[in-house]
Amino acid sequence: MDAEPLNDEPPNAVPSDTPSSGGASSGDASRSGPGPAGVRRRRALGGAATLLGAAALGAATAFSVGRPAASAASPPPESYPPTHWIPASSANYTVSGRPGSYPVEYLVIHVTQETFPDTVKIFQDPKSKVSAHYAVASADGYIAQFVRERDIAWHAGNWSYNTRSIGIEHEGWIDRPEYFTDALYQASARLAAAVCARYGIPADRDHIIGHIEVPGSTHTDPGPYWDWDRYLRLVTGHLTAGGAGRPPAGG
Repeated sequence: MDAEPLNDEPPNAVPSDTPSSGGASSGDASRSGPGPAGVRRRRALGGAATLLGAAALGAATAFSVGRPAASAASPPPESYPPTHWIPASSANYTVSGRPGSYPVEYLVIHVTQETFPDTVKIFQDPKSKVSAHYAVASADGYIAQFVRERDIAWHAGNWSYNTRSIGIEHEGWIDRPEYFTDALYQASARLAAAVCARYGIPADRDHIIGHIEVPGSTHTDPGPYWDWDRYLRLVTGHLTAGGAGRPPAGG
């Protein structure tokens, strides 16, 4: 597990002092390798979503207590929203040098099928072989960064797409639209706009895609209740507001 913040995390990122206790990814794990032959895919704890049931929203709210908050005294110098560094296990992603090693051409939208705390737990478990670059919490739009953008998170279940994409997880379940809160949509859209502007990714449905749209995917997230029209409208709004996507200071 890395000990220091990633060299291209948003400059307003706040290191987390919260114990490892969180969220499950909806993505397949893809192990690193010299190319497609090095891909190893694995389902991420499929049935665990039923363990918490109706208590999940309460758990999401509870996790906000004691989490590091973005400092109001230090407004973001760049367009990235307040983002908190909670490193994934180094066993769960591939070190790289993007966009030099691979172009970044897509955003892949996921839904965790877990609570946010269980997602953190899974990404920090070296046995899980799964990760995403970011995850957004339902209750308040809290954003955690798990993998540096220059590195390859194992989130799409497709090595080629992993190498060319940024993965954003969203706390919730595909059949429980109450998890898709205003706070979640707003925070995720601001993050997506910054990423799109940084890499020149068009903010459209050809380039901002769901996990279900990745070739070979066995997952259905973000599911039928994800409001794509609303999400793309928000992303476009942040892009046209000006200043979106200026690269983080270290990246």
